[in-house]
Amino acid sequence: MISFEPPFEQCKSKVVKRKVDYIIVGQGIAGSWLAYEMINRGKEILVINRETEDTSSKKAAGLYNPITGKKMIKTWLADDIFLSLESHYQELEKLLKKKFLYQIPIYRPFNTVGERNEWSVKIDEGYSNFVQELKSKSIGYQHIQDELGGIMLKKSGYVDLKTLLSAFREYLIDKGVYTSGMFDYKALEFVSDKVRYKEIEAEKAIFCEGVNQDNPFFKDLPFKPVRGEVIDIECGLPEDYIINRGVFMIPKGGYHTIGSTYDHKNLTFEPQPEGISNLKRRLSKLFVGPYRIKNKRAGIRPATFDRKPFIGLHQEKKTLGIFNGFGTKGVSLTPFFAANFVDFLEKKTKIETEADVQRVY
Repeated sequence: MISFEPPFEQCKSKVVKRKVDYIIVGQGIAGSWLAYEMINRGKEILVINRETEDTSSKKAAGLYNPITGKKMIKTWLADDIFLSLESHYQELEKLLKKKFLYQIPIYRPFNTVGERNEWSVKIDEGYSNFVQELKSKSIGYQHIQDELGGIMLKKSGYVDLKTLLSAFREYLIDKGVYTSGMFDYKALEFVSDKVRYKEIEAEKAIFCEGVNQDNPFFKDLPFKPVRGEVIDIECGLPEDYIINRGVFMIPKGGYHTIGSTYDHKNLTFEPQPEGISNLKRRLSKLFVGPYRIKNKRAGIRPATFDRKPFIGLHQEKKTLGIFNGFGTKGVSLTPFFAANFVDFLEKKTKIETEADVQRVY
């Protein structure tokens, strides 16, 4: 059994000057969606966030895609999540008065004739909600290797996460529910059925910190963080589609973002030469034209041992919760699971079984 006992003494109680329902630690894509869901339910919250550029949310390409993997199958919970996903982000755009959702079809070139034939049947087997068109011929983009045609997907695109997170931070500040700074775990007290943090009392504290090995309460959960690099290139391609085979090529207004790599060993936010070389090699199999690299960046995704998030309450301390571990699919999973988690917290419904942190025990 995993132990979560914090390695420090309990702090002395302080005078409570503010009471909230929930303290949310972290304002990446997970913390932001959880905060938004709680505010919509009329909950009093306080978001505590360490402001840094080295977060997975700020470095991510922001892609959302219902059909993934080499075998091109529906991603986990695709039918539950993707039919309403874009409407959730549109609601948030309206609230924040910012544009950050870009609905763009994904074009996936076929590797073999057999793959093309398989998809002509697959469309009628539960995939019609996500398939816009099956193309038997090349889309005609110069320098793109797609002689066999490909599948055109819908309910796909990307989210400009830096714009979203910045705008949502300002929204939280305007509401008086945001504070910047490092969370001090030693200042967290457990008083009866509540928690106290300095001069704040809450029903629960929920940790949405992304990659963080310092949290003493959840440090032994089997996270499996992974570094990923992306590069931005100027290549002269049209910007009608995201192209995805081996790498993704996301059009972003004058340039394309190319990604991504997967490295579980060298966990740094600095792009590594071997990672960039890997990207360039894979890109060369899809795009054979000239290009210029204008930017490189790397992030560390908070992935888990089974590629499913950790959502739920501490095994022993029921006033602590976790909403983390969304890995590469934070954009698509967090709106759905924020609602699922708040339903659990407020209505005592069940967390989706495969995401419930209790599975670790």
